[in-house]
This record gives sequence, C-alpha cells and structure tokens, in this order.
Amino acid sequence: MVNIFKKGFIYSALMLLLLVSFSVESASAAEGVDYEEGVTNLNNTPENSAIIGSQLKKPEKGWNRYDGNSPKVIVGDTSKYTPHNHPIFYKGSTAFFTRDNTATFRFNGTKIRLLSAIWVARSKSIEVSIDGQIVDTFSQNIDSLNINDGQRVSYEKNNLSPGTHIVILKNLDTASFFELDAIDVDGTLLSPVEIPDVEFISLDKNSIEILEGSKDKLTATVLPENSINKNVIWSSSDESIATVDQDGNVTAIREGQAIITAKIENTDISATSTVIVKKPISESSSAILSITLVNGITKEYDVTNTVLNNYLNWFESAQGTSTFKFTKTISPYKKVTEYIVHDKIASFEVREY
Repeated sequence: MVNIFKKGFIYSALMLLLLVSFSVESASAAEGVDYEEGVTNLNNTPENSAIIGSQLKKPEKGWNRYDGNSPKVIVGDTSKYTPHNHPIFYKGSTAFFTRDNTATFRFNGTKIRLLSAIWVARSKSIEVSIDGQIVDTFSQNIDSLNINDGQRVSYEKNNLSPGTHIVILKNLDTASFFELDAIDVDGTLLSPVEIPDVEFISLDKNSIEILEGSKDKLTATVLPENSINKNVIWSSSDESIATVDQDGNVTAIREGQAIITAKIENTDISATSTVIVKKPISESSSAILSITLVNGITKEYDVTNTVLNNYLNWFESAQGTSTFKFTKTISPYKKVTEYIVHDKIASFEVREY
C-alpha cells in the first residue's frame, strides 16, 4: 500500500513538473511573438470588410498586426520622428513622421494595411514605394472623415507577388506629419537580421517635365542600406532628347520623351523615370487679331500669346471708355502705339498660325 502511494506521489510530481515545463515553454514562445493575429472580421462579417477610414481595433482574419513603433520599422531621420502616447492608439502609442522623413519595413506576404488617426492634423500626401518603385500617394487628412480616433485604415495595398517586399513611406506634406500607428500584413514583418540579401533601387521622381536646354536632377536610393554594391549606372533611352550623367543630372536636348534608367552595377536591378522635354514658350507672334470698330474700320495686329491673352482678359472685364494699347512698327517710325476703346469695338476675330 505504501509502495502504491509512493508511486502515485512520484507520478503526480512528474506530471506537475511536465505541466510547469510546458507552461514555461508556452510563456517563452508567447513572449517571442511581436504581432497580434486576426481572429474575427470587422462587424463579425464572414469576409474581410474593413475599408479606408474603418476603425479596426483588431486585425481581421488572415492579417497580423505589428506596432508602428516596432524595431522592425526603420526610421529615416530620427530627428524628424516622435513616438506619441495616447489611449486611442494601438498599444497606447503611435509614431509621427515630419516632412521628408521615411519609414521603411520589410515583410513576407502579399498585402499591407496602414493604420492611423484620420483628421485635419495629418499629412495630405504620403508617398509609397514598394520594391524600389513609387506605387501610390495617399492622405491621412480626409475631409469627409476627420475623426480623431486611432487605428483607422488609411492605406491598403493588395495583390503583391508572394515573397519578400521592401516598403518605404515618405511624408511629402510640408505642413503636417504622417502617422504610423500599426501595420497589418498577411505574413510577417522581418527584422534586419532576417532580411534576405536582396538589393533594391528607387528614384525620387517617377517622371519630370523640363524645357529644352534646362536641367534637373534624379536621386537614386539603394536598399538595404548596408549593401556592399552601391554603385549606380545611369543611362538614357534617347540621348538626342535627354542625357544623364553619372550623378543623375538630366539635361533636356529637344522636345520629346526619354526614359532615364538607374541600375545597380553588375546586377539587373534598376529603376526608371520618364523625362518629358517641352519647348520653351515662344514670345514670337502666333496670331492675327482682327478688330472691327463700330465705324466700320478694321484694325489688325500681329500678336504673341501673351498679348492675345491680355487682350481677351481685358475685353471680358472692361467697359465704356476703357482702352487697350497695341504697339506695332510702321515705317518710317520706330514704334507706333494705338489705343482701342472698349465701347468702340463692334467685333473681333483671332486667326492663329
């Protein structure tokens, strides 16, 4: 009987030890999880139903939520970044990014959601780059909402190719900051040590418009920041339209369109920007303005676009004895100035050439 009691005691002790060990292991595993897994959908709908502006305090099914202050989010300029605590935010805090600052994160998956407050004190223009290409701009300042509640969906991107993606958010608004309260992804955010050795390159402008003979500059960014190979090779699809030097300086040659490519040396990884070259506005004559007066006399003037536009604006707003001045050359005089009185005009016509 004593032996049975002893065996039972030993068995109970072993079971207790196993349970304690399992609990410790489970707690350790839970401590290693830095995201919240979605288990229900908004308003208990069968399918994911959150849209831009929806308040989403919990991620939906198939999504995992990470804090906007996660160490897996890389801040471009820490002097333009401010963590802010308030109960309305996810886990009680959010991240503010001011003008030109960036937030970069990498994830495995096919879609992302960004959560923030949406109201008048948020940025009207946040640029989104994915895998080195600018894909969107969005606003956290939506007039129809302007509700100062946290954890609202302010941006969503779906249907990315399965795999690892690099996302860069850049604040373009000079007057306000953009907010990163939380990030929902259908996979996992990656820490710097988990990032595959894959390089990306992005340009600061998708396209530029410049006049013949003028210059502009493109800036290339190579990621990750610790890339061994950061040498960028620049080229133009048509150097008769626009050229580019190896510092990204673009020179417009003639009217037309060219593609500028920035490529990481010794790789096939590249980014492009479209250059549209336009002719300067000509101040040479471009139309004949024929004015018929009420006495039957017709006056004709060879005018530039500027003079023509000034005349049309004057005619619409003037009245009575208001006059418009025309200058022309009549031999042997150097210059002849004529004044047309508004209420003496019967009609006029414009013949462009």
